[in-house]
Amino acid sequence: MMMYPKHKKIRLKGKAQEELVEAVYKRDGHCCVVCGRWVEEGHKYHHEPAKGKGGQDIIERAALLCDDCHYLRHHGANGWKVREAVEKYLNAKYGSDRVKL
Repeated sequence: MMMYPKHKKIRLKGKAQEELVEAVYKRDGHCCVVCGRWVEEGHKYHHEPAKGKGGQDIIERAALLCDDCHYLRHHGANGWKVREAVEKYLNAKYGSDRVKL
């Protein structure tokens, strides 16, 4: 039986988390990466994949979404469309071989 190494998930807290949030807002220009709508400070960025499915606190897996797109990503029938748009955006920024799970 082949054993695969486990990868430790990156979870930030405190100042490191604040710096990541600031970097995501700056990189995305305070705009939703899907629809382009302005996103006020204080909104949590989105992890792709979602945190519960392996998302990590790294900029290569973080994207700013407006409330509507964030809701659709997690609860909408077409959440896959939002996922694809976020993946396309992040792949354009960091390459399709960006950090693997």
